Amino acid sequence: MHDARLEKNIEALKSVIHSWAQQQDLWKDCEFRSWSEHFDDEPPENPCVLVLCTSGQLGEILYGYYGDELREEFEELIQNIGFYFVNYGGGIFTFWVDNDEALEEAYRNYFEWQWICDLVQPDFSDLYEEVYAHFQKFPDNLYNLDPRKFEILLDGIFRNNGYHTQLGSGQADGGVDIRLYSSDVIGEVVTLVQAKRYATSNPIDLQAVQALSAVVEDERANQGLFITTSRYLPCAQRFAARQNRRIKLATSDDVSLWSSYAAQRIIRDKSSLIKPEHLRYLLNSQSLTNTLEGKIFHTTKYYGMVVNSFALVLRESKGAVLLMNLPRITVSIIRDGFQGYEVPDTGVDALDYLNAKNVFRAKKKYNDKGELYLWGNRELYSLWDGKPQYYDHLD
Repeated sequence: MHDARLEKNIEALKSVIHSWAQQQDLWKDCEFRSWSEHFDDEPPENPCVLVLCTSGQLGEILYGYYGDELREEFEELIQNIGFYFVNYGGGIFTFWVDNDEALEEAYRNYFEWQWICDLVQPDFSDLYEEVYAHFQKFPDNLYNLDPRKFEILLDGIFRNNGYHTQLGSGQADGGVDIRLYSSDVIGEVVTLVQAKRYATSNPIDLQAVQALSAVVEDERANQGLFITTSRYLPCAQRFAARQNRRIKLATSDDVSLWSSYAAQRIIRDKSSLIKPEHLRYLLNSQSLTNTLEGKIFHTTKYYGMVVNSFALVLRESKGAVLLMNLPRITVSIIRDGFQGYEVPDTGVDALDYLNAKNVFRAKKKYNDKGELYLWGNRELYSLWDGKPQYYDHLD
């Protein structure tokens, strides 16, 4: 199913909800969002089509506080157009496809593609292996990226394959989109990359490959690499062949293979990226590191209760981090242990938390004051101030 049809379905769902709520005079303090907009997280396996946020009467009715007849009317209305809704808590209602596997699969692919496009950023791509796994599986989707994101994706692929990279500005770059730096037995090797996201009906000609060769010569680089989603005319291929491997030509098939290598280097079990001895170092030197690595962040959960979570930064990139949950130690008790104060445990027990269940990714967020927060596991973490934190297990 084409994306335009899916988007039309979503707009129709919004229209039905909005019109019904207006007729009941309930459309106050309400807004629609997508899953990724609201949760800033990858889409679930069963795709959520729409998120309704409301803090007014509509939310109270849909939650079931009162107005059962109106709620039943709304449920029937939504079901009649092929959806159902779930109360997610806190005035959040999510809408899902009702018993249509083909449509679910179409939405799953649609929202996954949007998520992948959002992740094609130099700040995130060295922690999100699903970017590369996607393009390994669907190399034809490379053409669906805009030209700049195509360059950014290639930069991430090369970085995750062990190169030091320098991504060009995207404009007036002198014919070089990416510079690659690697080492061999005689010293540093510099490769100049030119990337063209073209349709297969627009092949790369001799002039384009000659232009890259001229830049390689001018900068005295070791080699040039031309990458395209299209194909090369025979004259361009013959010219590259005469350059004694100084000019290499690559297509989407090559990018797919490189993506496979990159995805393997960023595996889903992020805990295996961290060696136990490095974790011991981080646990013992939290105040000595000049980066976020080794710092502890904190958040609280639930309404009517207070449950603390502490997490240690294991690895940092420009826009994201790897966090590991930490066990907790109670330092004072109130009311038979249901209330009290606790701190993170950075002792021996913390070493057992280095596993897939407890290691997760988080994005860096900054508020209006420039203060840093981390968003991961659908929780917002702030830097722990080192003081015992209150907990309350009584609801």
